[in-house]
Amino acid sequence: MCISGLMCELLWSDPQPQPGRGPSKRGVGLSFGADVTKRFLKENSLDLVVRSHEVKDEGYEIEHDGKLITVFSAPNYCDQMGNKGAFIRFEAPELKPNIVTFSAVPHPDVKPMAYANNFLRMFS
Repeated sequence: MCISGLMCELLWSDPQPQPGRGPSKRGVGLSFGADVTKRFLKENSLDLVVRSHEVKDEGYEIEHDGKLITVFSAPNYCDQMGNKGAFIRFEAPELKPNIVTFSAVPHPDVKPMAYANNFLRMFS
């Protein structure tokens, strides 16, 4: 598990409504405001931050004056969150983000990792 360093900060940091940086609700990484996003985009000649790794009720959320999009593609996360899933298509020529949402569909009553466990048995 990642507990420190740049990769950990990238993976676990989340946007916050307040400016600046603050402690993360996750206990690892940081929370960062729109001013941090704006400075990051300017210093790296970018227009948008697209991130994931945070459940969103509608499958996505646009924050920080439209400069940061969180997209989460697992609907009804862990079969209990009731959230939608989403993905983004960037359409040419202007590469404007087109966000598509979807709901969970019923799935077979199969234990987690059941398919992987059968596959892994081939190597034991």
